[in-house]
Formats: sequence, structure tokens, C-alpha cells
Amino acid sequence: MSKKIDSKPLIELENVSLTLSGQSIVKDISLSIMPNEIVSLIGLNGAGKSTILKLILGIHKPTDGKVTRHTKRIGYVPQKFEFDRTIPLSVHELLKIYSQASDPKIEAKLKELSIHHLRARNIGALSGGEMQRVLIVNALLMEPELILLDEPTSGLDVLGEKDFYCSIEEIQKKYKLTVVIVSHDIHLVFKHAKTIFCVDHCLVCHGHPEQVKKSDAFKKLFGPHLVPFKHHENEPHS
Repeated sequence: MSKKIDSKPLIELENVSLTLSGQSIVKDISLSIMPNEIVSLIGLNGAGKSTILKLILGIHKPTDGKVTRHTKRIGYVPQKFEFDRTIPLSVHELLKIYSQASDPKIEAKLKELSIHHLRARNIGALSGGEMQRVLIVNALLMEPELILLDEPTSGLDVLGEKDFYCSIEEIQKKYKLTVVIVSHDIHLVFKHAKTIFCVDHCLVCHGHPEQVKKSDAFKKLFGPHLVPFKHHENEPHS
């Protein structure tokens, strides 16, 4: 029985297009997001990746096509969390307001993600990486089946990005979640994701990372942008 449930997509986009203010943002996109895996949406700036997340969330309604959600338990971590840094609000208070979770549950989740030491810290004093982890705790407190992360490593250095992706992989395995990540970091995405959707307003190619790497469409789109360099651990990085 569980195999049948696991074989059903959590999210389905069928020939979805979106036009805003007369401009075509995404066109004729069909994709399925399956349970219990890490999925990544990749593409150049302005390709429509974040728009696809907003279509999944229902923030945008498709101009054409259909979005089907087989779960209502969706967590979302935006690319930017705008707030007044002068507000005297602690991490625990922020999580209490947004998640409505009990104090013991918040404390337990902060410990699980190794940021319990931040519980009394003013949110205005958090670094970018710390804030991202707090937002992930907030999403997990909702007990989601699906978490959407929009450019979650924006503002982190190379080592911070690597640590973040390792943490996401651990979280995904522990909670058996589906995680969808919008990212520009192709090297780390290909290392950690099971399924890749390559977007350039339409769906250019998709599949397992090794399949996508060999795709002519992927090479044509990203070829000029795949500039290798070495990071601190001498690991090739594109």
C-alpha cells in the first residue's frame, strides 16, 4: 500500500503558463514532484524558477493549464525575509507568532537543528545563514510534507553553502520530506538533488542529475556560465 502512495506525485503542473502585465513568465510547463526526494529548479536569472514556486503555493494562478496539489502541508522559505531589524523580537518569539507551535515543540526543533543557542537572540542580530536556519525551523514546525526553498544560500559563502546543503539532505532523510530548491549553485545542486528541472521560461530538460548533465539543451543553456574554480577544500566547483 505504501508503495502506491509513494508513487503518487505531491504536485503536478500540466501545461501551465503564466502571463503577468502582458509578459509571458512561464510557458507550457508540465512537471511532477514526487514524494521523499530533493528536487531542484535551475535556470538563469529571470527564467521563471521562483514563479513556479509561487504557482505551486497558489500565490499566482496560471493563465493556462492546471496545478494539482496532493498535499496541503507545504512549508515555504522565501528568497528574502523582509523585516524591521529594530523590532525587539527574539527567535523564539518569531517562531511562536508564525508557527503557533507550543513552547516545548519550538525548543525541541531548535535543538534538532543545532540552533537552540539562538533562541533568545534578537532576529535583527542574526546572520544570513542563521536566519535561513530559523526559517527552516519555522517551516518544519508546520509538519509539512513538502518544503519549498527559494535561493536559500543567497548571501552565504562557499563553505556556508556546502554546509547548508548537507543539513538539508539530513533534514530530508530524517523527516522523509520532499524538498524543492531553487538555486544557481549547479555544482551543489547536482551533488545533492535526485531530480533536476532546468527552466528557461519553459521546461528545457529534466531528470536525474547525470541525465541532465549530458543533455544538449542543458549544455546550450549553461555552457557559457559553467566556469570551474577551486574552493577552500580544492574541490572542483562550477
